[in-house]
Amino acid sequence: MADMSVWEQLLVVAAFGQVIVIGVGAIFAYLQIRGLRRQQEAQLIREIFATFNDPEFAGALDFVYNGLSKRLTEPAYVEQIAQGRATVETHRELVVLHFFNGLGLLVHEKMVDEGPVVFIVASPVMRAWEQLAPVIALMRRRFPHAYTPFESLVARSRAVDLTAINARFQEDTPHLHEQWQSTARDLAGPEVIARSE
Repeated sequence: MADMSVWEQLLVVAAFGQVIVIGVGAIFAYLQIRGLRRQQEAQLIREIFATFNDPEFAGALDFVYNGLSKRLTEPAYVEQIAQGRATVETHRELVVLHFFNGLGLLVHEKMVDEGPVVFIVASPVMRAWEQLAPVIALMRRRFPHAYTPFESLVARSRAVDLTAINARFQEDTPHLHEQWQSTARDLAGPEVIARSE
């Protein structure tokens, strides 16, 4: 720097300062975007629980679990599906299909993190898929791509080791080891009482 004039030295210092300011700004922007994404995911999780508790959706899901297979023995009902004339008013299973299809799209396109969403919906998704697969097969005769995002959500749900969820929560909170043991005793209590009667 001995050969540089004072102005040149100031320009170098100013340029270096700009690089630092830009770097710090980029870090803050990244942190802010990450925070917004977590807020978005938290909002989605709240909406999932709200949807599961909504009477219309709960009724449609119950229909899928307990009533759809019987309706699929009715030729007129099946014909409406096959011909693409089924609507949410006449086919309650579409309420469930649309909801899980939307979630599948969000997860597949990485608009939300797969982890928390799939953990929450894995069981109902797989159970619903067992009943809805014949409906989707009928629809795919006309629309080969029908409900592919839902199918993607099913595949992701099947890949989750649901038996490991409890262990994962316990491993993530080793400082709560005694409390986990206490809750395990609470859960064993009624079982022990039932055996002793």
